[in-house]
Amino acid sequence: MDRLARYLQRQFFAQALAIFLAGGALIWLMQLLRLFDLVSAQGQNFFTLMGQSALTTPTFARSILYVCFAIGLVRGLKGLQASRELHTIHAAQRTRALWQAVALFTLAGTISVTAIANWVEPNARRISTAWSAEIAADVVGRAMVPGRYSEIGDGLVFAIENRLNDGTLVGFFFDDTTNADSRRTYFADTARVFVDETGYQLILNDGAVQYESPGRGGLSQIRFAQYHISLASLMEAATPSGGRDQMDSLALLNRILAGESDAEAARDVLVHRLADSLRTLAICLLAVAMCGFPHGARTGGKFPVELVILVVAFGEQAFATFSGGGMMHLVSPTIVLLCGTALLARRLVRADIMPSRFARRSL
Repeated sequence: MDRLARYLQRQFFAQALAIFLAGGALIWLMQLLRLFDLVSAQGQNFFTLMGQSALTTPTFARSILYVCFAIGLVRGLKGLQASRELHTIHAAQRTRALWQAVALFTLAGTISVTAIANWVEPNARRISTAWSAEIAADVVGRAMVPGRYSEIGDGLVFAIENRLNDGTLVGFFFDDTTNADSRRTYFADTARVFVDETGYQLILNDGAVQYESPGRGGLSQIRFAQYHISLASLMEAATPSGGRDQMDSLALLNRILAGESDAEAARDVLVHRLADSLRTLAICLLAVAMCGFPHGARTGGKFPVELVILVVAFGEQAFATFSGGGMMHLVSPTIVLLCGTALLARRLVRADIMPSRFARRSL
């Protein structure tokens, strides 16, 4: 890679990094505000709030990273257009360095989004869930106020009548509505929380569990002398995916190859992550097709290209969200990729057929 290509890459990365840092900081602050009431109500400190918000940030950062790369590419090319450097590159037939810089920049963006979607985000979710289970154990075992219902997660409600000095919970009540097909309600005379090699465990003594099926309208009850509940499993069940979002892509692929019962759901998660990589490539290709060629106009047109990129990204995400699961996740980014490829091919043909026209406009 020659000096011109390295110079162009620096321009693109500087613009993309500035936009991503601004957007990432805003997302992190929004996460702080969203988690403030939840963490403070559970009696946790400021460092827990900071850590929880940091672990949930990759999920939202992945949603804007590919847009930041595309807008960074647009702003970098528009800067070259404004300084007439883009005209000089085309007139001097140094476009090979330009396309090389664009290709490596797009590849770096695709790899970054792929790494976040397939490894960083799942592990951050897993760590956050384990941490949430620890917080839940603290709420259940120490911070729960007798006579008051406490929610430690979506669909997980606890209550106790009293707490003894040794930590034993008296008159324990627990309602679990994380499963849409079956609602579980636990009653126990006493309960305790302890830690073993598998994580935090809730031990119920002398109680019963009631199963209610909303669709069937039936209610059944099972009494027990002792019942073990894993708090980590409860926190995973509270997530919409039942814990699959906390597995990296290699673990999901192993599930599919092993033919486990949730192989189809795991395949859907993998396709969704693949769509993130594909849309990064597609949106960057569209950006370079729109701004990678010089023109004689002193302004960028009636509509800013950055706004066009945002509208396309929003429309593509909306289509992917409401089109259904499975392979339908790949439809909208494929459409954007084909449109960007067609536009780029058309402009490349025009540039080859009429090189003198570009030369005249650059003077």
